[in-house]
Amino acid sequence: MDKIKEKKMSDIQQKSSKIVVFELARAIDARVSKVGLLHNGFNGAYARAAGRYVCVRYHHSQEPSYLSIDEARRYLEWIRAGHVGPHWYLRDRQND
Repeated sequence: MDKIKEKKMSDIQQKSSKIVVFELARAIDARVSKVGLLHNGFNGAYARAAGRYVCVRYHHSQEPSYLSIDEARRYLEWIRAGHVGPHWYLRDRQND
């Protein structure tokens, strides 16, 4: 009986994390794919859900990066605060 409950909880957690990833990807995509960001080196930028990760790419010739849910949340907060740039700019500033 406990194994059934554990499996149901696991399924719920997986579905929940997929929804979170999808929503984060959609929100990030709305910010990074804007035409106005082209002057910052963004060209063909997008974000999409990729399993348990958010896949982001800033330039069409660049390999995509995969952000965990926590990384994607921090990045989304950062760009909503008015910052512009790829997620590693946020990491660089946190390490200063």
